[in-house]
Amino acid sequence: MKPGKRSLRLLVLMGAVLMAVAGSAQSAAQLITWGDHAMALGEHYGASRYYGEALQAAPGIMETQWKYAEACRLSNQYGEAARFYDKVQGKDHGRRYPEALRWLAEMQMCSGHYNDAARTWAKVKQRERDKHSVVAQRAVNGLEGCRLAMEMKPDSIVEVEHLPMPVNSFASEFGARIGPDSALYFTSLRGNVNADGEVEDTADYKARIFRAHENAGKWSEPEALPINVDNGRNNANSTWSLDGRWYFFSREEAPGEFAIHALDLHHMDDTGTVLLRVPGSTATQPMVAAIEGAEMLFFASNMPGGQGGMDIWQGLLVGNKLGELKPLGAAVNTPGNEVTPYFDATDSTLYFSSDFLPGLGGYDLFKCRYSTAAPGKPENMGPPFNGPANDLYPAYDGKSRQGWFTSNREGSFAEEGSTCCNDLYRFRYPGQAKEPPPIITVDTVRAIEAAKRITSLREKLPIRLYFHNDEPNPRSWDTTTTLDYAQTFRSYQALKPTYDSAWSSIAGGSAAFDAFFGDHVEAGYAQLNDFITLLTEALDEGQQITLVIRGYASPLAKSDYNKNLSMRRIASLANYLRHADGAKLLPYLDGTAVNGGRLTLVAKPFGKSTADTSVSDRLDDLRHSVYSVGAAKERRIEVEQVMGTP
Repeated sequence: MKPGKRSLRLLVLMGAVLMAVAGSAQSAAQLITWGDHAMALGEHYGASRYYGEALQAAPGIMETQWKYAEACRLSNQYGEAARFYDKVQGKDHGRRYPEALRWLAEMQMCSGHYNDAARTWAKVKQRERDKHSVVAQRAVNGLEGCRLAMEMKPDSIVEVEHLPMPVNSFASEFGARIGPDSALYFTSLRGNVNADGEVEDTADYKARIFRAHENAGKWSEPEALPINVDNGRNNANSTWSLDGRWYFFSREEAPGEFAIHALDLHHMDDTGTVLLRVPGSTATQPMVAAIEGAEMLFFASNMPGGQGGMDIWQGLLVGNKLGELKPLGAAVNTPGNEVTPYFDATDSTLYFSSDFLPGLGGYDLFKCRYSTAAPGKPENMGPPFNGPANDLYPAYDGKSRQGWFTSNREGSFAEEGSTCCNDLYRFRYPGQAKEPPPIITVDTVRAIEAAKRITSLREKLPIRLYFHNDEPNPRSWDTTTTLDYAQTFRSYQALKPTYDSAWSSIAGGSAAFDAFFGDHVEAGYAQLNDFITLLTEALDEGQQITLVIRGYASPLAKSDYNKNLSMRRIASLANYLRHADGAKLLPYLDGTAVNGGRLTLVAKPFGKSTADTSVSDRLDDLRHSVYSVGAAKERRIEVEQVMGTP
């Protein structure tokens, strides 16, 4: 299992407790302490925020720069990680942080800067005294990977599709497999949704296995597997015995240690048995295959006996018993990590992922011819399967000529940076059997019209709505408000003379704010009301629509305070939607509409963590921190996404 995101809610709660103890002053030392706690919890993205603020408070400290680079690397913030590894290696020259240069090269590759990465790998190779060391071997592979990246051409025949919502989400999805029932099984870190359509706030997100069906190109809402599989621990990675009786999956039994479990599908109340547990090690990502008349299980493990790191292993499978375990050997396994095996019996090809073999950045997808004697030489699958970011979990069916993989490449749904989170991708080769075209019925026509309506709504996005500083409900830690956006908009309008007077002594200052207010604040309000008209028409047709609303804030207050402020601002929009146009949307928000239409709001508060760093956060500089156009642009919420189900 390799999820790309973990919840920040535990981190935010921890930070609130620490702030209550430490008082309001956030020194660099306090921020570093919070970052260290976050790293210990595996909250790498949250740690990067704390270390980043510590560097703003006390710039240039190499130890903090190293910690920040590590947190960014582990949360897939490749460009920022590269920038600070470069700072560290430039000061340190390999004395205290000898790995800085190697990680700089890795992050340059993950950012797609292959010329820079090649120069850095050459330095890494030159510095290594032992030319057979793991780092030296990786440098050789890194140089070859840079060459491949600059020479390989994308496969022009294959079609790659980023699966839409609701299969993918802003959380992490990985490990797509087609089950015996033709459903898509995958793992996700998404939270539960309550009766109001809101994601439940919990500090204990777990990886769960979901199932979804595709019909005429549309995906059903994914359903979590029952409690005998998803029992509150981290569970992932589905595969089935060839006769369909046994279901195998991975379950975390201790922090960072997974075992492979077997469930008897002939007995609905079966709670499962342990197929493979290796104390002190991980065994995960099972894959069942028919090889020379026997049933084999491929899996990934860091148990003793491999080449180092995670390796691909195989064993003889009989029912729910596994024996004759052995690693695939040095042809496939390396001192790095080889994971996510998949076997296609059509042409006896083994697919897997590696972060050590010559690749284009991070994990790459590889394939090799398999035989019981010895696997063939791995072949990098190249673009569009591989790119600078992580590409994992290959699966391919030679009969249907389609397959799946997982990637955090740019374009995936991302909440914490463009490459934060894994999504599912499908690929197809021309010539495979496709679903017959749907019969045109009245329902089909309605579905087409509904899709057009959703497209019209999406064309109005993003809708940006602006607020005065600390509004609504200033100096409050509440996450809700009784005010609606029309009220906050009118209050903002009334304060325009105050903004003008703040810049009256500066030539052109008030004119700049006049332009901002007309082109952004007033235009956003008008755009919202036009959007509501179209939204009402779609809901009156019985559509079920979800709006994703993102919150931002200027950097004058603490990030946690700004997160609550963003929630209040989003709540003001929700209140306005309830009241607008004679409360026509109220039944859809409450779920009481007789036509089955439903409007769900998903709040995504960001707080200061995304604020423009050029905007002043000084309390003694209100002209720039409150009344400037730059600060005013940061105080907003955005309706950024529309999702619909006819």
